[in-house]
Amino acid sequence: MTKRMNRVLGLRMIVGASVTLMVAVACQEVTGPIWVDSLQLEPDSLFLIPGETAQFTSVPLDQRDNELPERAERTEWIVSNSTIATLEPQGGDATVTAVKVGSTNVRVSLGRGTGTGRVYVEPFELREIRIDPVPGGGPIELSQTSTFGTRTTVRPILIGMDGQQVSTEGYRISWRTSSTQIFIMVGNQEVVTGTSISIRGRNAGSATLTLVVGDKSVSVPVIVS
Repeated sequence: MTKRMNRVLGLRMIVGASVTLMVAVACQEVTGPIWVDSLQLEPDSLFLIPGETAQFTSVPLDQRDNELPERAERTEWIVSNSTIATLEPQGGDATVTAVKVGSTNVRVSLGRGTGTGRVYVEPFELREIRIDPVPGGGPIELSQTSTFGTRTTVRPILIGMDGQQVSTEGYRISWRTSSTQIFIMVGNQEVVTGTSISIRGRNAGSATLTLVVGDKSVSVPVIVS
């Protein structure tokens, strides 16, 4: 009977010691030092058009990925390219203003923690595209005065949804000819990219010059005489 009681008491002591050790470890984890190990940006990316504003929010995380919102006020903000977008930090938040088409990184830091976000500044949505100069809406007239006739330079005009002309920067622009036998573009190709091109008459006749910007296109007749 005495031996059995001793065994029971021994087991209770072992279990009690284990529980005490687990509680001690748990207490140590809870009361141990906590630091900012990383920073999370919400959202992680912004998509804007020039002149538009939006906001990043910094969320500090400790070494166990727990949020530490009370420490966000000390966040430091840096934008890689201020010609694309500018930053106005306000503690744990930052207001981003898009300047011109392009993309740039936004970096945040706090103690040993860092994080990165991305800003994409996209072109304006277009209402209309035009070919310039085209007097009275066309046609473009060229003379065949030699093996390669007269030359003229044309450029795109892009009109935004507000009716105002916008910069061509950031847009996919291409030009197409319906016949390289009537007139040619730089490089003597059927499709040329660029914000402005020169066209020259080749043989008498008529063909079409087409400007393509994104999903929009406009055409004008070209007459060589």
